Amino acid sequence: MAVLGGVEPARVMRFFEEISGIQRGSGHEKPISDYLTKFAKARGYEVVQDELWNILIKVPGVCGGEDAEPVILHGHMDMQWKKTEQSSHDFFKDQLQLYIEDGFIHAKETTLGADNGIGVAYMLALADSDNIPHPPLEIVLTVMEETGKKGAAAYNTSLLSAKKMLDFNWIDDRILAGCTGDTSLRVSFPAIKEPAPPKTIFLRIVMDGLKGGHSDLNINEGRANAIIQTARVIDRLRSEFYIRVADIKAGDRIGLIPSEAEAVLCVKESEKAAVELKIAELAEMLSKEYDVSDPEISLRVEKVEGADPRQVLEDGVLNGLLQTILLIPHGAITLNMHVPGQIETSNNLSVLATEENECWMMTTLTGALFSRKHDVIYRIKNLASLAHQGAKVEMFGVDAPEFPYNPDSSMLAMARKAFREARGFEGEVHISNFSLELGFFIRANGLDCVSIGTLIPDIHTPDERLCVESAQNTWKTIVVLMRDLCSVKAR
Repeated sequence: MAVLGGVEPARVMRFFEEISGIQRGSGHEKPISDYLTKFAKARGYEVVQDELWNILIKVPGVCGGEDAEPVILHGHMDMQWKKTEQSSHDFFKDQLQLYIEDGFIHAKETTLGADNGIGVAYMLALADSDNIPHPPLEIVLTVMEETGKKGAAAYNTSLLSAKKMLDFNWIDDRILAGCTGDTSLRVSFPAIKEPAPPKTIFLRIVMDGLKGGHSDLNINEGRANAIIQTARVIDRLRSEFYIRVADIKAGDRIGLIPSEAEAVLCVKESEKAAVELKIAELAEMLSKEYDVSDPEISLRVEKVEGADPRQVLEDGVLNGLLQTILLIPHGAITLNMHVPGQIETSNNLSVLATEENECWMMTTLTGALFSRKHDVIYRIKNLASLAHQGAKVEMFGVDAPEFPYNPDSSMLAMARKAFREARGFEGEVHISNFSLELGFFIRANGLDCVSIGTLIPDIHTPDERLCVESAQNTWKTIVVLMRDLCSVKAR
């Protein structure tokens, strides 16, 4: 491809461009996992590839680091697949089309996969070098991080001997010294339906134009949630008119604040004009409320295409559904008492669907304290049981533990020193509401951990891009930190 041929750091960019041509969507990692296995075997390194395609590569220390204490390098090999509406890109067949613009690396009309492709590239560049001092490395590369951290949850941590870990799965120039854990819940109700009453018609309401965003990164920015606001509109309409609901749906992935929703309403023919007028008033209300966070928010009525549904949700089911949506804890819930200004616990309602026999929703909780996170889970379970007797609340995926902040961490101190030497100023230390995989390894092996990232704006969207200058500075910091770690001798 050679698009990045003249970009420094050359060794890192060569690997980043190479893996950009390999399929690595979350849940479809075998091609990239096989590539990593081949890379290790070609250099004579010990490599373990498990049945999920997780990877462990053991690299001996070099240039004075041969007898140093080993260090785990961590990242994930999978990426989010998302493209623009006009794109014809096939992620199963096509290579990402990289290009450089205004100091950033992009992929044409798709996600770039710098989350966490650039981290993988740093690790491969270190493992490929024989002239960069580093201690023995245990390179841990997981699968399905983007779809519930399933790879990390199943990783055989008994294979690891190191007690220090350097993570590269971070997305800005700050030093990450702690983050939350997370889990997702599936809340469901039986979708009891009945025939639509006579002299009624169907209207579709559509809400879109919302900014959406990441459920961890943007949860404290007051952005509108399409599910909650659509439920609010329906609830307001029901307070004044005869309204039934045939269908309601929103969101397509956990981990994202839903940016659009739609519902098919059943209304009396005689009230159609009044209902439409009320919807216009509610649209104006939402525009004023969210003129800063979501200036493009839109609520409108559209014609129902095809045959009318003729079946509507039974009122008790609809009541339970709306009550749960409107009362569920959402956004920032508690603040961290140890880190002023930092969110401790949050929740995001991300997906809603009405199917033949079931209405269900997905919500994701993050928490810096396991107990507070599970307190919110119990609150959601109690709320759902009060809203509807047939409600079920089930944990979806894994319960990821937090990465606890330790101000006395030796890895943090060494990372700050390396940052200062490589860049000439103090690095900002950050504790994030972002949930990562690190807690699985820290909890299992008692690791001292820190994360060094690279600036990657708009991750998980087709606007995702990698800052070249940031990658250069991060690589300089890594090289200094690897040199310093060589001085920590194994006991």
